[in-house]
Amino acid sequence: MSDIEAPPLEAGGGHPEGKKPKQARHVAFSEVSECSTFAGTYKRKSRNCCRFNCGSCCFVCCAWSCLIVVAMVLSILVLAVWFVSFLKSDLPEVRVQKVSFPGLRIGSSSKQETQLDAGVEVLLNITNKNEKIGISYAGMTAEFFLEDIKIGQSQVSRFFQEPKKQTTLKLATQVTRTVISREDGQDLQSDMKHNTVEFDMVLNGGLGFKFGKFKLQRLPFIIGCNGISQADVIIGLEPRCKIRIFAFK
Repeated sequence: MSDIEAPPLEAGGGHPEGKKPKQARHVAFSEVSECSTFAGTYKRKSRNCCRFNCGSCCFVCCAWSCLIVVAMVLSILVLAVWFVSFLKSDLPEVRVQKVSFPGLRIGSSSKQETQLDAGVEVLLNITNKNEKIGISYAGMTAEFFLEDIKIGQSQVSRFFQEPKKQTTLKLATQVTRTVISREDGQDLQSDMKHNTVEFDMVLNGGLGFKFGKFKLQRLPFIIGCNGISQADVIIGLEPRCKIRIFAFK
């Protein structure tokens, strides 16, 4: 059996003559994204894309924040409107039950002026229409005007009204030697003879509501009894007064 001899290896690492070994592919730093977070020694040319992404996030956050703020403001406004409407629907009803002018006297003092002595007594019928809400009245002051002539004012003691209850409130004031024009004095005397005197009364103070343990105090209110005719009260019409909440004189 003959021996098989292997051919000797060529010099130069065993590559065939005339052929060069393949070189490994090198990745240039320029092929890496400029927004990449990988560390490197290359110099970044621009960060516009990074800034663009950050700006988009800020815009979205600002838009959502504005929407949330607007929604909260609208919710507060809706609740405030509902609350005011709820209170207005629960306001008491005020009517003039009786009026009188005791001690009214007009005396002449000169050709142009005259002196007025007069008293005013008014009975108000106040009705709490609520079934479960009590109403309190505090710090009230009443002012009276007779034929546009200010007669005086009186203080009203505080009181509490249970649900579905009526309260008769007596108000009175007195004025002496008030100087008025002679024409106003003559007109007032004529109206007194025919029971056609008209008077105005303004009552202001603080209103409170009590519902169970919940209490709401000192809400400013005004009761206006304007243009009340003595003739209407005499025949029993009981003219109604207007009441406004969150109102100041």
